[in-house]
Amino acid sequence: VWWVRGSDDQIVADGSLFDIGTLGKLGAVPGYPGEDVFPPQPMIAQTRAVLETYQEHGGRFSEGVIEGTGHTPYIEKPDEFNSHFHKHIQG
Repeated sequence: VWWVRGSDDQIVADGSLFDIGTLGKLGAVPGYPGEDVFPPQPMIAQTRAVLETYQEHGGRFSEGVIEGTGHTPYIEKPDEFNSHFHKHIQG
């Protein structure tokens, strides 16, 4: 598995403001039932935990972080994205 992401991704992020749980915790969602019912989802930490568990069971993964990009590093920095991609498929 190859996981590539932008360092400045505001969507897939721990504490993303696109996450209702995060917004609720911040008081921005009326009727938010509380963190114990609807906790924020730490998307990077969760994804990494799944991939590390996968690796512990014999799988392989690599993570590439493209600095200075958001949710679409393949559009924002296509040359750098392609470099990571080709390195992955050749490995």
